[in-house]
Amino acid sequence: MRPLDLTEKEHSRKVTIYFEGKPYEAYEGEKITVALLANGIYWLTTSTEGRKRGAFTFGPVPMVVNGIKNINARKTKVRDGMRLERQGYGDFQETVEIDEGKPVGRLVVDVAVIGGGPAGIGTVLEVQEHLTVAIIEEKGWLGGDLWLKGLPQEGFGEKKPQEVVNELVGKFNENVRVFKGTIALGVFDKGEYFLVPIVTGQNQLIEIMAKRVVLAVGAVDNILLFENNDYPGVFRRSDALEVINVWGIAPGRKVAVVGAFPEEITVELDRWGIEYVVVPNPKRVEGREKVERLIDMNGHSYEVDAVIVSDGRRPDINPITQAGGKLKFKRGYYVPVLDSQHRIRDGIYVAGSAVSIKPHYANYLEGRLVGAYILREFGFEAEPCTYEERLKDYEPVAVPVHKLPLDEFNGDDVQICGCDVSLGKVDNVVKSGITDLQIIKRLTHLAMGFCQGRFCLFNGAVVVSQRTGTPMDRLDIPVARPPLKNIRMKVTAEGVEEYAE
Repeated sequence: MRPLDLTEKEHSRKVTIYFEGKPYEAYEGEKITVALLANGIYWLTTSTEGRKRGAFTFGPVPMVVNGIKNINARKTKVRDGMRLERQGYGDFQETVEIDEGKPVGRLVVDVAVIGGGPAGIGTVLEVQEHLTVAIIEEKGWLGGDLWLKGLPQEGFGEKKPQEVVNELVGKFNENVRVFKGTIALGVFDKGEYFLVPIVTGQNQLIEIMAKRVVLAVGAVDNILLFENNDYPGVFRRSDALEVINVWGIAPGRKVAVVGAFPEEITVELDRWGIEYVVVPNPKRVEGREKVERLIDMNGHSYEVDAVIVSDGRRPDINPITQAGGKLKFKRGYYVPVLDSQHRIRDGIYVAGSAVSIKPHYANYLEGRLVGAYILREFGFEAEPCTYEERLKDYEPVAVPVHKLPLDEFNGDDVQICGCDVSLGKVDNVVKSGITDLQIIKRLTHLAMGFCQGRFCLFNGAVVVSQRTGTPMDRLDIPVARPPLKNIRMKVTAEGVEEYAE
């Protein structure tokens, strides 16, 4: 077994890869970043400002693969004999690639569901007997955050989460088209239909025309701010769950867990026997090429080889504002303003963690609820009141907005955004008197990278709120502009084909 393997990979073919000239063991199907982590290699790239970075905190991981630059190692699977070298961010810009050699596909459906987590699955199961559906998921799996859990979840019985997801998805019928590893670029008005352009994992552009759209886009992990929070060996909670429960690899042998919701990850660490310590007030991470210690605000030092940030999740608001939705601030995060049928406007519904943070089963019920509303709108019999009543048993989770020790941090070492936007850079602009987040974006490049602010914009708003004393609900949050991801337009105007699965 490799240094950080939790299980034997008995059913996978072993291959050899070469990193910086040295051979390492890997297994077919693993992503490059996962295979290197299993071998104890954390430092994979360097920021434009010379900061060492790993794979599991911010954004893409540019790498030279077999002599070819600008390959994103987070999304690339290993092959036998593959030669890998580090590459910096300097000349790398992640984009959605479209193969100009493939004709543009077209698919017409009754309902387009963006997001394949419990809410999206619930919507599909509710409407599929009467309506045609396309479900679009950016990850390579359905189930969203539920898929990453290793222990049974409330409401789904005693089955393991992946078994639950497989059982639910196995009920999809012939009216359902599933797109995994596929990016939705936005929602656009097109007469009586909505246009949802998507790019598949094979780099094909497909134009989906839908009568109704459901935004079941979920939530994103909160990025906790502390010095060197982007260092190799610092993990977002979701990435730590993926390497543990999907790939069977430990993030480290002794781990520090930080953030307001440590229990979301410690139960998994206990299950696998991974040693950990909970540190409620982190100040700084230190090490040579990876995490070696964590120092808290009281000066206490913890010798660890990884740090997992488990600070709660907040709704992914970008698809909502791009589609024309309005926001309000509630329970510590921005949520969409909905009508009595969970719509941000006629024809566009929102369900799941994009509405509020709550248990997976409640998200599933909310997906069924939205599906019932849609059925009723199409003239079919449905009983949304059944799901409304059951949802009353689930109270949405409040997420704390931390008071940042702005004057105690070395702001240049605290990263708000993976695009080399530091806390110091944003704070200096705010202290100069500029408090408009749209102008702050232009001056600092906050929320202007590939994620378009999904992870960083909230913390930028916190800085403005704290420095000016302006309540979070009074801030003007910038609207996401289409497309939702940077895209390299290489499509020819030749031929449109009908898409068939």
